[in-house]
Amino acid sequence: MTDKRVAIITGASVGIGRAAAIKFAQEGYHVAIIARGKAIHAVGAEIRALGVECIDFQGDVSAEQDVKTMVAQVEAQWGRVDVLNCNAGIVVVKPLEDTTWEDFVNVTHINLGGHFLFTKQVIPIMKRQNRGAIVNMGSVSGHVGQTEHGIYGATKAGIIAFTRAIAWELAKYHIRVNSVSPGSVDTPMLRSDIQLESTRTGRSFAEVKKLREHEQAFDRWADPAEIAEAIYFLASDAASFITGTDLLVDCGWVAK
Repeated sequence: MTDKRVAIITGASVGIGRAAAIKFAQEGYHVAIIARGKAIHAVGAEIRALGVECIDFQGDVSAEQDVKTMVAQVEAQWGRVDVLNCNAGIVVVKPLEDTTWEDFVNVTHINLGGHFLFTKQVIPIMKRQNRGAIVNMGSVSGHVGQTEHGIYGATKAGIIAFTRAIAWELAKYHIRVNSVSPGSVDTPMLRSDIQLESTRTGRSFAEVKKLREHEQAFDRWADPAEIAEAIYFLASDAASFITGTDLLVDCGWVAK
């Protein structure tokens, strides 16, 4: 078993997941990362260049066998899991009447299902350790109604509720479970979302982007690294008395 702490980060090829993986690596963690695309291997190389060990696993968080295989590999190589940070997610931006059953299944399987599968697999390891921290990825969409984000928002609200329930279930094992709910973060997923709105409304990308920036009190989007700092805090010993909490990192959006 390694003496260093170990973090599993999902959805780590881009955006918040990548930023979180880099943050934990910078803090000296061995890091295991997963995403569906080949870009996950480039992130793995970037992490190893920081002088820590990394498992970069190309797989699907909604495929149970992929999740089992990855967690087993982490346990075999390092013998422990100190942190699980679930970031993998997708969004569908459509009016509900245009949303297909396939859309519903894809979003719920990845967003909510991925959290369920990874949590289920790491629980036995963390129980043996009698410690651990799980940080899930909610969203401002789980707190406020967003037009054409009905299915996405439902999964994020589900993740927040899941977090609260599992926090109580695992408390006796000294496993803390929390979630982070970002506002608008400058990621490829958000930029794709803005492009869809731009195409649908006939407004320019820049105009739509400016409108969405105004939803934050500071009139800007977050950098993924800012969300990674919040994730790291909740996973760290500095948050030792925090569990069952959703931390809004939304620049005042919900407070408005």
